[in-house]
Amino acid sequence: MDFILFLTITALAVSLDSMLTGFAVGLKTKFTFTFSIIVAITTFVLCALAVALGVLIDGILGDFVQIVGAAFLIIIGICNFFKTAEDEICGKLNFKECFALGFAVGLDASVANLSIALMGYTSMLIPLFFAVMHFVMVSVGFALASTPLTKKLKHTNKIAGVMLVLLGIWKLLG
Repeated sequence: MDFILFLTITALAVSLDSMLTGFAVGLKTKFTFTFSIIVAITTFVLCALAVALGVLIDGILGDFVQIVGAAFLIIIGICNFFKTAEDEICGKLNFKECFALGFAVGLDASVANLSIALMGYTSMLIPLFFAVMHFVMVSVGFALASTPLTKKLKHTNKIAGVMLVLLGIWKLLG
């Protein structure tokens, strides 16, 4: 398989949880580029670190990192589920929430980037590609949450938390 096609499929696969996260967050907040940018920057940093780590080791962290990412999603989802209307400030995410979600969804990309680095592909363009893909997929998730079909779901503040918990469990099982 051509490396560019392989890289694109891999980046798309590890970015699907970003789309679901963008959708879940989009149900309770309005779209801001800030969230997408923080997710992309966090993903880039994690992937760049994975390239550096891939040069040093030969791939023993894969399962552990996936478990940590899934745990983050579950914890964030539980916190969102129990968040009251008074806890939310104008329906916007704060930096800590953006970073935590970016870290959770970026860990998959870093593991994929680590495996690619271990195959000998250590270009820093690869982490940039993963970051751009995460940015696009989070934005798509927000856009899907803004469709007329989902406008009725915005009235419940529990769906986003449940979706993030289910996404975390799915990542644990997968």
